[in-house]
Amino acid sequence: MSMLFESYKGPSIIVPEPNKYYVFVYIAKTRGIEFDQHPFIECSNLFSWGFSGNNAHIGPRQYTWQEVRSNLLEIPESQVQIVNEMPIAKLRSS
Repeated sequence: MSMLFESYKGPSIIVPEPNKYYVFVYIAKTRGIEFDQHPFIECSNLFSWGFSGNNAHIGPRQYTWQEVRSNLLEIPESQVQIVNEMPIAKLRSS
């Protein structure tokens, strides 16, 4: 399912908006943590260093701009349940 990100050609954004849903590619820098390389989140807050959100795969998380490795693909609310059922999670340890 990782090809979802490499093959998507539609509109994408760089900065998320709170209360909207997104998927993107992420590589954590913090050592010794489990992270999701393909997070599916509902954005909570924006900060100068990044953003926070609830990851459907592993719960609340913070994401720094430097570790976001792709633009963010916004998921319309009408598609949230469908995307949530897709096996896109890619859990890793840093």
